[in-house]
Amino acid sequence: MDSKSGAPIGRRADSGGQLTLLAQANASSRSTDDRLLPAVGEKDVGKRVRRPIICILTSAKKNSDSFRGNRANFRDICRAGDRLGLTVVVSTPAGLQSRRKMDCFLYTGDRLAPWRRATLPLPDVVYNRVPDREAERRSEVIKVKKWLAKREIPLFNERFYNKAEIHRWLESERETSRYLPASELLQKEAQISQMLKKQHLVYLKPVDGKAGEGIVQIRTEGKGYRVTMQKKGARTSARASSRHEAAELSYRALGGRPSLIQQGVRLASYGGRPFDLRLLLQKDGRGMWDVTGIGARIADADGITTHVPNGGQIENADQVLSTAFGKARAGRIEQSVRRMALAIAATIEQKSAGAGHTGEMSMDIGVASDGSLYFFEANAKPMKFDEPTIRAKSLRRLLAYCKYLAAHPVS
Repeated sequence: MDSKSGAPIGRRADSGGQLTLLAQANASSRSTDDRLLPAVGEKDVGKRVRRPIICILTSAKKNSDSFRGNRANFRDICRAGDRLGLTVVVSTPAGLQSRRKMDCFLYTGDRLAPWRRATLPLPDVVYNRVPDREAERRSEVIKVKKWLAKREIPLFNERFYNKAEIHRWLESERETSRYLPASELLQKEAQISQMLKKQHLVYLKPVDGKAGEGIVQIRTEGKGYRVTMQKKGARTSARASSRHEAAELSYRALGGRPSLIQQGVRLASYGGRPFDLRLLLQKDGRGMWDVTGIGARIADADGITTHVPNGGQIENADQVLSTAFGKARAGRIEQSVRRMALAIAATIEQKSAGAGHTGEMSMDIGVASDGSLYFFEANAKPMKFDEPTIRAKSLRRLLAYCKYLAAHPVS
């Protein structure tokens, strides 16, 4: 307890229940008389009520007093929060060190100076958007997570996932294990040669990779093999005359990076190119999982990955599934995909107990040419979806979950 106010340490205590008007924000989307952060909630009836404060946690830019991360995404969240009666700000670990206040950045809407520094009371909820694994391993990030837990300020999406641990979690449950391609943790070169005896298409996936970075594809080609590698946005390819040569080439391409070796799936195609489905799952205003949206991602000409940064193409999921399977069957497949994704999300959350709150994840799900479903990947910190309807719904649902956490900080 705070000895002066009687409030729990780290939680806000304002005189008269009022939140001080501290800084100009959202100037572009609000009237001239309403440019200050409001001291009251949307349902102020005779008594002043605080707006919940939501903090987007990211890391600081090196040698700068600014912050990292997708600013367009942060801007959208701040704007949507304002419309929904929430004050959304961005902060770094350095801004969350005081017992009573935080130093943060407010979105102003000004074209020349869109972000402005401010000092506000401590947040009700923290949304973790620390941008990469390296930043998440830094001492200041680890320290601020412990600091928030001590003060019972809920933080959600605590850390990135590891492909190997997710595979292990899903493999341990009968309901989810049936969706996994044959996979194993790669420990020696001989495993690649052994899998190539059984499979015509094999992938090597770094356990800490994202967006297809570092992936290696091995496929049979005539009497030999084609080894294709994706690294730093560039793609290289080499031919191997034997299984052992293909194994050697691909193993060396990983550079010792911990990886999974995985059976390749002959995916259904659209326009002659394989596709998979990208799902966004979020918790809603009741703290329950739901599928926010499903998009289709079409592989590029080489067919090694469907990730858009590496040449993949965005398409409407209904249209792609209907073209590939016919309208009636496409509807049944989509319902199966939704049930599968919700089961996987629940399992991941259960198995990662102790990692704090989980509020969202994206998922890559493959649909084989015979309609079978396969789980490929889950991402604890989804990139924003480009489909406008999914994007709009995702912002509403994200902030509804923030409101839920603010009202139910301990679960």
